[in-house]
Amino acid sequence: MDRSGNRDRSPCKRSRIEPPILKGKRTERSNVLTYKKLQKMPLNLRKMAVREARYRNEPILGKKKKRRRNPQDVKTARRLRNDFDRSEHNAMLASTSQELRRILQDIEALSDIPHDITNTELRGEIAIAEGRATTIYVQRDGLSTLTVVLHQHEPTIAQLKRAIALISRAQHKRRQRERCQERLRRRGIADDSYERRQPVAVASSTGELVHSAQRNGHDHRAFVSWRFLWRCFGLLNVDTNQPIDDQRSSGRATLEELGIENAATLKFVHRVKYFGRQRQS
Repeated sequence: MDRSGNRDRSPCKRSRIEPPILKGKRTERSNVLTYKKLQKMPLNLRKMAVREARYRNEPILGKKKKRRRNPQDVKTARRLRNDFDRSEHNAMLASTSQELRRILQDIEALSDIPHDITNTELRGEIAIAEGRATTIYVQRDGLSTLTVVLHQHEPTIAQLKRAIALISRAQHKRRQRERCQERLRRRGIADDSYERRQPVAVASSTGELVHSAQRNGHDHRAFVSWRFLWRCFGLLNVDTNQPIDDQRSSGRATLEELGIENAATLKFVHRVKYFGRQRQS
């Protein structure tokens, strides 16, 4: 009997028997959400657990793992110097643009030239003044007609396509800047320096440059390249109702060889091999 009593009072037996109070505390601790538990969960369950804890106003216990610091955020002496040089360069560009705008406004013959005119547009204006320019009108579905002025004596189809890309992007950038300025005027902000400091975010090329992408009252810009656009779209001569073979002579064929005269009207159309039966087969 004594031996059995000693067995019941052994320390090993006592450690296995838990009071009900300790069991309840242990279950409560297991239900508490901690950062250590979150690390072991998959991403979807982790987000759901955090969301449910936020709804119940329950805190997450433990120490939150600190995010690694981005080395780009560390301000070194070289980065500070580069930031200063960049700000000085932007200030110089802003003052130059303002002075150029004032000069163009004072001269009546140059008042219709925008201050941010591109090199292609400027050469086209010079060619018009000299009487040797070739003007092409490009119609776009839902957008304004694009006026392309070529300064070359015998422009090729490749030069026309390059000019269309540059001029359409420049016009799109001006339109975005006008929208930004109109928005600032409605807010009552009339500081020109503030407008100059705000950059106009324009993609290298967008779907809006070819056809209207307006859906549900606002613009959905599809960021694509001109290489993709020229694969999907071609040019159609509206006067003769004939498509233009822009692959002829690897793009070195002149506009005269392709039947495009001065003041001709072209139009963007979908290519058959990408949007017709040949693509389906």
